[in-house]
Amino acid sequence: MTALIYVRQSRHKEGERTVSPEVQEKLCRALAAVTACGRVEVFADLDVSGGKLKGRRGLAEIFDRVSAGGVSVIAAYDQSRAFRNTSDALAFYALMEKHPEVNVVFVQGRFDRSPVGGFTYTTLAAAHEMERRMTGEKIRDAYRYATQRGEMVGQVPGGYRREPDGSIVVDEAVAETVRRIFQEYASGRYSVREIARRLNAEGVAPLPRSRGAGWRFYSVAELLRNVAYTGRTFSESRRRKGKGELMPAQWPAIIDVELWETAQRQFSRYSGRGGRRPQGHERPYVLRGLLRCSCGARLSAAFRYGHLCYQCPRGDDAKPCSEHRVREVDLLPWARTLFEQLDTLTPADFASTVASLAREPRNTSPGALQSIQRSLERGQQLFLWGHWTAEHYKAERERLEALRSELKAVAPQSSLELRGLFDTWQHGDSIARRELLGAMFDCLHVSGGQIVGYTARADRQGEVLQIMEALRRRVINVGGDGLEPTASWV
Repeated sequence: MTALIYVRQSRHKEGERTVSPEVQEKLCRALAAVTACGRVEVFADLDVSGGKLKGRRGLAEIFDRVSAGGVSVIAAYDQSRAFRNTSDALAFYALMEKHPEVNVVFVQGRFDRSPVGGFTYTTLAAAHEMERRMTGEKIRDAYRYATQRGEMVGQVPGGYRREPDGSIVVDEAVAETVRRIFQEYASGRYSVREIARRLNAEGVAPLPRSRGAGWRFYSVAELLRNVAYTGRTFSESRRRKGKGELMPAQWPAIIDVELWETAQRQFSRYSGRGGRRPQGHERPYVLRGLLRCSCGARLSAAFRYGHLCYQCPRGDDAKPCSEHRVREVDLLPWARTLFEQLDTLTPADFASTVASLAREPRNTSPGALQSIQRSLERGQQLFLWGHWTAEHYKAERERLEALRSELKAVAPQSSLELRGLFDTWQHGDSIARRELLGAMFDCLHVSGGQIVGYTARADRQGEVLQIMEALRRRVINVGGDGLEPTASWV
């Protein structure tokens, strides 16, 4: 005889004073019908509401087991643990009527197949649904009241943190990244994709609770649309795209309103105008914008005869270039082998090899210093235009100059993480692969349909050359300057 125990908890968090999954399981195992079974299996749905079946894999598996046969007992703490929706509860009751051999038992309450039992079961199901919906209304009213008072409800955006007393304060370690993103995008010189690529290349950690292991264009776009960074909120909604009027919030601003509005004007310039293909129709080019022909021209992406290709713009001249067209599938093995071999470098290998190189140490990433310089220039403009007071401008300038001095004094170190590159290459999509290559190279040189050389990123040239030299020495153990990663060693 087999008994199936079902455990569910809507909010499975430490410190919650609810019936924990462990307590539910312990009490269900103590039921006489369960102890009589020789085999007991437990199915759990945690952090899942009982108002719907979607996402409740544990309960769905129990249904499948009952339909397949061989189940003697189904146990749960009470009827509300299984269902808080009347229609779903009645569907389960109908299934149990088709399987009278299955005994359904509760710790609190009982399951009765008699007419009176069916009426009681239906009444309880309706009561549980009413309780769920009334609780939801209370929570929404509480959120609405808090929002109208300017309080932050829901998840705290990156750059802020919630103190134990419930107040929201600025997390300066992350807020600097937020300010930099707004400043770079508002300047009009960088798109959201370029900003994400720069952040990944410099090893900037993504925001807490962000999707994915690195920066993506959509995470940058979501950040730029969030009005909470200006210290304001919507009066009728707690969502980013809120409803109602903007009003002052009870948390400090990270950026000024003018900078945020400038970023929104940048968004409106590109909204609905050309750009990428519709969702699902984007061709997965990995090497777009990274290849340079042997004649010096950049190779452009082209789809020819069912293949992703790259061709030289001079290919149609009277004297066509030798790299008239090369297929991407013929170039990807070079990159795959490169990252596979980079995974073999241990920190000790890298450190010992770099120590033997007669190269100047890599300085702090120019990207961060350039961002600070742009902030200083923008602050001066805001002061001259009258948007900042003299005291505010002086304090902000002193802060940025101190930060710049601190960055210049930082000891040089490697910011490229060598571990996990091959796994990222193997399982990443075309955008992730392109960003991986873009983190190291400005361009890859193609000749004879093969990659024969590279140009390191200008802002991390010393580091990339050191890594490639470390790899070259480890693979073939011979001298050389390591400037051309040819097929002889990769």
